[in-house]
This record gives sequence, structure tokens and C-alpha cells, in this order.
Amino acid sequence: MRRAARKRRTRQLEQVFTALQGDHTHPFAHEIYRRVHKKLPRISLATVYRNLHSLVEEGKIHTLLLDQQAARYDPETSEHDHFVCERCGRVIDLFLRRARRIDLTSLAKQGYVVTTHNLTVRGMCQVCAARRRTSWPPRPAARKPEREPVARMTAARVLHK
Repeated sequence: MRRAARKRRTRQLEQVFTALQGDHTHPFAHEIYRRVHKKLPRISLATVYRNLHSLVEEGKIHTLLLDQQAARYDPETSEHDHFVCERCGRVIDLFLRRARRIDLTSLAKQGYVVTTHNLTVRGMCQVCAARRRTSWPPRPAARKPEREPVARMTAARVLHK
């Protein structure tokens, strides 16, 4: 009988995984690459992507796809959702009470097969909201220079016709 294929635990894989541990910023692959590259200068971005893919397949990390952005990576594998700040772009883990979560059993009763789901809440994070409150009311905008006299504008239009 053939042996089951074993995933090789390489130094690169370990460094990629270590770079994500305790990181709640949901980094992009290139950010992880920069961290790992400091310890393993010969590692390539392609190797980082391959190792991230392996870690996702093993269930050790999750991929987070938001809008049209590149994938972000999340080391938090427990069931949770995300909050995206529309002002600064931060992605924050949300751990909502069960009563507030979506009931997916009704979808199964309708014949759908749900493999995964995510909830992304959008708005303004606490930091940005606090900054907004302290800067209220907004400062008056700088005065715009006065417009050209109407006669000049009319003459310019006539010349361009």
C-alpha cells in the first residue's frame, strides 16, 4: 500500500506561520513576505504564497477576501466575523453572540449546501470615530480664489468655439 502523502514542515513554512501568530491586522501576503524576508533573506514571494496556501489547506489560517482587494490572511481560526473601517481600512475580528449570528439551517432545508460563510460589517472603527468627534465641528475650508469675471469667461468661450 502506498503511504499517504505527508506535508513537509520546512523552515520557510514555519517562519510564515510564525509571522502570522498573534497578528490581528489581517496582513496581505507581501506584508508577511517582508517579515519573513528579514529572517530568511533568500525566500521568494512565490514561496510565501505557496506556504500560505498550504497553511490555509491545513486549516491553520484563513483567507479573507474583501471587495476587490488581494487576499488577507487571518490566524484566528475560531468562528468569527469582521469589521472593516471605511476610513482607515483596518480589519477587526468580531466575536458576536450566537443570537446575533446567521441561522444557516434554513438554507440547508431549502437544498443549499453551505461550505462556509462570513459576515463583514462596515463602518468607522473606534479610533477613527474618536478622531472624528474631537475634530467636530470641522474647520472652515480655506477660501477658494474668486472666479474670473464673467466677461473674461465669455470671451474665452467665444475664442474656443
